[in-house]
Amino acid sequence: MSTSKKVTLGDLGEFRVLREVVLPLARSADGLTQAGDDCAFVAAGGDTLAVTADVGPRPIIRSLAAHRDDWEASGWLAVVATASDVASAGARPLLLANCVDAPADLDVDVLARFMRGYFSAMTEFGFRNGGGDLRQGPVLAARVFGVGLLDGARRIGRNGARSGDRLVVVGPAGSFMAHYLLASEREIQLGVAGATPADAAPNALRFPRPQLRAMRLLAERDLVRAASDTSDGLLGAIENIASASGCGFALELDEALLSQDVKDAAASKTVASPWNLFFAWGDWSVAAVVDGARVADFEHCCRENEIDWRPLGWVVPEVGELTATLGGRTLNVTPVRNENFLVRGFNSGLEGHLGYILNTPILTSRSIE
Repeated sequence: MSTSKKVTLGDLGEFRVLREVVLPLARSADGLTQAGDDCAFVAAGGDTLAVTADVGPRPIIRSLAAHRDDWEASGWLAVVATASDVASAGARPLLLANCVDAPADLDVDVLARFMRGYFSAMTEFGFRNGGGDLRQGPVLAARVFGVGLLDGARRIGRNGARSGDRLVVVGPAGSFMAHYLLASEREIQLGVAGATPADAAPNALRFPRPQLRAMRLLAERDLVRAASDTSDGLLGAIENIASASGCGFALELDEALLSQDVKDAAASKTVASPWNLFFAWGDWSVAAVVDGARVADFEHCCRENEIDWRPLGWVVPEVGELTATLGGRTLNVTPVRNENFLVRGFNSGLEGHLGYILNTPILTSRSIE
């Protein structure tokens, strides 16, 4: 009789489960299995497909009283979670397919609103409808499968960063979480629980947008060496690239990087620093590494095409190193991020997770300055 203690998913955490359990089994079945990219790349018919799948997360906006039943936002976000992976690969949207669970006693109107959000996002982002499956389940939820085409562009995974390359974020940084905190504060102060969803919060909170257009333009010009979306936080995306590329990063932070919304939210709510908002998830941006010799080309492309981006720092050769300079000081960076199966993860409880990402000191003094 075995007396050994059973190991649970919570004992390991999402990333150890993937490394130690899932990927070895996948590689034993298919030796070409790639690890650590937002999308898998599959050669087909003379082109390459970027393939991914994700579960639609519960929109944080639905924790606001006025948006508890904002099912359209839920359907929209189910698409965004998958479309953002396609964006990070620099692929052209091709199709989405879904598997939707719904309980038998669900109001038909609720499902209709959810699917309206799903199909609105699908059309808005340029995907075709690849069909799907509807079945009975305990709660309304969607798993979305997405495919994009590279159209001859180079594969953009997480493992292309080299020392001396430029680290940037394509898209906003911290705006979504700042908007959420400000909306939460307004709801408490004004008592807008009875307001309609359309009036209670801006569309930026209800209907976030992945960086499909921007990343496609950059991919067509071969300007991005590595990338990962910020679904688990900007620091999570940076850590993804560092792990896959075997490198480190030296961040160069400046107050000018902080949007006014981030500054306002940091002033009105209890957070460790505005940088906790800056690095938080929710923006569906992309951490990207640009060839150090082509930074000028990247900046020109962004100006010419009005691409929203921010410089973050540089790739360094020291594996796993993550530091930041701010105000003339060099600081250590704690990679605060979402991770499934841990008590601090998003799916373990929103309140505890927000406390972790917003109140954990991210920038700390080094033992030797």
